[in-house]
Amino acid sequence: MAWAGVFWGLAVLAVLAAWLDWSADRTEGKAVQAAVGTALVAAVSLFWALVLLRPRVELRGETVVIVNPLATYRLRRADVVAVTSGVHGAAVFHCRDGFTTRAIALGEASAGIGDERLSEVRAVLGLGGRRAER
Repeated sequence: MAWAGVFWGLAVLAVLAAWLDWSADRTEGKAVQAAVGTALVAAVSLFWALVLLRPRVELRGETVVIVNPLATYRLRRADVVAVTSGVHGAAVFHCRDGFTTRAIALGEASAGIGDERLSEVRAVLGLGGRRAER
């Protein structure tokens, strides 16, 4: 995963260099090269977001793993006291210590789910219909 980020960063630098080269010498060929490079970086970024950084929630034994596009969170199953609907429908995992973690993968905007899916997650975690205990 780290190497994918390194290659993506190098591709972005190459595209920036192509645009800088075009700004110094405004020929059609250099503009086409820069545009093609930009399109390739955009395609790789889309692939990265949809496939490599696919938001998801996994239950691994006694650990709930929440993979969001910018970070991965690991919560002890026993520490999760409630799962509620949050901003833009993203599920919010409430922990005993008062901290909350948002799960983008369980959001209505990204997954097209609603209360039924949240009820399933609560049932799997053994939470029933409880709300956050604070």
